[in-house]
Amino acid sequence: MSPPRRRSVSNRHLPDNLYPNGKYFQYRNPVTGKKTSINKPLAEAIRLAKAANAKLLPMLADHHLLEMITGEEAMKVRKLIDRFETEWLPERNLAASTLEEIRIKLERYRKDLGEKLIGQMDVLAMAEYLDQFSNNAYTKHRGLMIQVWDFAVAKGLADRNVAEMTIRKREKAKVRQRHTVEGVTAMLEAKTTPDWLKRAIRLALLSLQRREDIVSWQRAAVDLETNIIRISTGKTQNYAVPIHLEIEMGADLRQVVTECLAVPIISPFLICYRPVRRRRDQMDAKAHWSAVTEDYLTKHFRIARDKCKAYNDIPADARPTFHELRALGAWLYQQQGIDQAYIQALMGHATEEMTEYYQEGHEKKGPVYQRVQAGLKL
Repeated sequence: MSPPRRRSVSNRHLPDNLYPNGKYFQYRNPVTGKKTSINKPLAEAIRLAKAANAKLLPMLADHHLLEMITGEEAMKVRKLIDRFETEWLPERNLAASTLEEIRIKLERYRKDLGEKLIGQMDVLAMAEYLDQFSNNAYTKHRGLMIQVWDFAVAKGLADRNVAEMTIRKREKAKVRQRHTVEGVTAMLEAKTTPDWLKRAIRLALLSLQRREDIVSWQRAAVDLETNIIRISTGKTQNYAVPIHLEIEMGADLRQVVTECLAVPIISPFLICYRPVRRRRDQMDAKAHWSAVTEDYLTKHFRIARDKCKAYNDIPADARPTFHELRALGAWLYQQQGIDQAYIQALMGHATEEMTEYYQEGHEKKGPVYQRVQAGLKL
């Protein structure tokens, strides 16, 4: 908790945490930060403030005293995060990948801040904690902290949202480059690219689906007899109208799907692999022992991309990732004359503008000349 505000000449005679409030006074709890009006004469207000300080100030150094005095567990940040996770998160209908990302952050907050009293997390303490993160990470952590403290205020555990009072930073523009046909071809032809990853790359390029949907796509979704593959895209499950697709497979998409089904692994997933070692903790963390997790896919895509030197002319932090395959696929569909409405539906985009954004940046653009007339007569 921050120290009491600097005393002015007019209230220097008052004890710590007691401040004038119009005709009467106000006491600021040094543990919780909450303010309480004391509608009493000066002498009585001073006596009450000193008595409160005598009980509360030692708790800033040892919160166990609070538990001894009140007989209740002190409200720590750990308990706030526990309640946020159990009472607030389940109501959000978030995608599984988003939930996992949030829970990883919450676990970090428990580790870093869990033993602090909620009242000790004032604006200064919150700002100092968030400042350890780089620009884009800062923005994401600050956004989650604002939600946590909104919950704290709504539940009466805090009197203000200290996270919202920290500086809002603008995210840096993404510098990730687009994939090229040559770059992806190099990855697909390289002996260093695992077969399961080659299938995942082709499946993403042809279906335009997101990483989380590629790794969770079930074999049961395929009907070769009717040439249909179904998918309910994960990111849209919390939309008012979730997106469910029945995709008529072209020859190339059918080919890669057939190859996925022919893999000699008893797995519920189209994209699967046989781990070299099966550690119990890793197996328990996955839906199936053969499943490819999102992080595993991202990691091995990056390794394969760099091993075949497909994009060595681009700085490492700007080289395209697995996600950018959607953009290249959307552009290739456009180049082959596929109607934009079909591409938008396949990508699960709400607007045509979003689809166009993905399709941009794959052609080297020179100057665009506009033909005009200069027919002035003198």
